[in-house]
Amino acid sequence: MDLDLLFFLIFAAITVVAAVFVLVSKEIVRSVMYLALTFIGVAVTFIFLSAEYVAIIQILIYVGAVTVLILFGIMLTKRKLRGGEACE
Repeated sequence: MDLDLLFFLIFAAITVVAAVFVLVSKEIVRSVMYLALTFIGVAVTFIFLSAEYVAIIQILIYVGAVTVLILFGIMLTKRKLRGGEACE
């Protein structure tokens, strides 16, 4: 087995597992962090396809901007904590 194929399979498995954890995770902040890991895995897949420009755009736009925007949206809204009391 070629070394490139081995690395690709490892990163593909990490990406798929992170995408499953986005769906399964109960805590929304952890779900967003798994989504960021999924975006990074997709960028690594673009690097394996020799599309470095698309990989850089993927990291800058999706990981850098969209994930941070979602995290700010979560942190700035009022939500109930696990104990049942409202966050103040």
